[in-house]
Amino acid sequence: MGLFDLFKRDLSNDPDLTRLRDLIIISASDSNYSLDENSIILTICRQEGIDIDKLQKLFKMDPEKIKDNYPTSLVEKSKYLRRLIEVMATDKVCYPQEIHALKNIAHNLGFNDEQTDAEIRDYCKCLGKKGVEVLASYEENKNK
Repeated sequence: MGLFDLFKRDLSNDPDLTRLRDLIIISASDSNYSLDENSIILTICRQEGIDIDKLQKLFKMDPEKIKDNYPTSLVEKSKYLRRLIEVMATDKVCYPQEIHALKNIAHNLGFNDEQTDAEIRDYCKCLGKKGVEVLASYEENKNK
């Protein structure tokens, strides 16, 4: 495949773009895309082996044209969801818009609300005092 073919390639079905799109949706859904959230997303990219250049490609694409390409195993789906929770928990506040976006993505992954709540509780247990604040905010806002 030549260099020109790389640019013509359809990236709309790329699982990395799906993941990046969902991370951005969570971070921007409260209308406040913070530097801390950006930093977490970049860290996730490094840890997951996602090429940072795909972020630039994502911002040039219509997000609605990115096809859902989610993991298929339960372990990978849970890990995917926890990364989204990690972004939502960055500022210690779970805004209703973030929760709504998270639950929509969780449903796309095959999780029901009770399973999503359990994933959030489990994640918050690992955060100590910050987790208590995040969980309290989640419980307060999850039905708004």
